Amino acid sequence: MANLNNIFNPLFLKDKELKIAFELLFFVIKDFDKNISSLLKKFGYNKTHFAVIFLASNNNYLTIKDLLVILDIKKQSLAKVLNKLKNNDLIVLKQSKKDKRNKNIYLTKKGIKIEKKLTEKQMNNIANAYKNAGTDSINSFKKILINLISKNSKTILKKKI
Repeated sequence: MANLNNIFNPLFLKDKELKIAFELLFFVIKDFDKNISSLLKKFGYNKTHFAVIFLASNNNYLTIKDLLVILDIKKQSLAKVLNKLKNNDLIVLKQSKKDKRNKNIYLTKKGIKIEKKLTEKQMNNIANAYKNAGTDSINSFKKILINLISKNSKTILKKKI
């Protein structure tokens, strides 16, 4: 198990320190996943449904094309997810004002309520972590996360970061 009390100089990171960071990320992902899995099951959704709901809540510009890139899934798989969310009145698809060939994905009022229920605990966990870390740590952590995401994801997120 990682020693969480050690702070490392980034100029001298060794494989051991990098493995500790990897291990910490592993446990963060595992715990985040655990926190939403039971709620998703309750609503009859899976992680892909959650991804669409979450991404639509944060991105007014989100298109089906973006989702295919972000989620790295086939059109047919995404269509099933989108249809279920549309049929359950959680999302609506509207033709993009910028490019008529694209459709943007928006949450309905019901979708917004579900998204809040799904993310509330995670948001509280992040808020507490930030509160305990301090401003410098928050900004540094954001830079680290940005540097960990793929070029495709950065391209999609550049409108927000």
